[in-house]
Amino acid sequence: VMSGRRIRRIVVHCSAGPASQRAADIIAYHTRPVSRGGRGWKAAGYHYIVEADGTVVEAVGEEGVANGARGFNQDSIHICYTGGVDARGKAADTRTPAQKAALARLIAGIRKRRGALPAAGHRDLSPDRNGDGRITPDEWIKQCPCFDARAEYG
Repeated sequence: VMSGRRIRRIVVHCSAGPASQRAADIIAYHTRPVSRGGRGWKAAGYHYIVEADGTVVEAVGEEGVANGARGFNQDSIHICYTGGVDARGKAADTRTPAQKAALARLIAGIRKRRGALPAAGHRDLSPDRNGDGRITPDEWIKQCPCFDARAEYG
């Protein structure tokens, strides 16, 4: 286990854009001032971004805090794949075979370094509005990452 911040989970995201997006463009958008059309964040929203061809780009070092999901940034490692919407702009699992393989390798590597961390999708961090102990689709704040990350990566 590495020193530094205590990591409790891996959170999987989609960029909610075309699969052809480049990690550098996502990082620039997150960190560009709001006055120039960006989010104005100090750091990108993800530790790692997985591009369509399976390239993994580290956007924020694991010891740093990424702006992935409000309330879950101090103790999470955030991973994003480019894509997550179909041609009509609707939420869809658009992961390429290369992205699926890269995500599995990346998560396995993080667990090898940091222990058996649970993985969840961004949507799984939504509030449990009816208090039944489960986050159901009607409670999701957003669809991200557009597939069941808990079932796939546990």
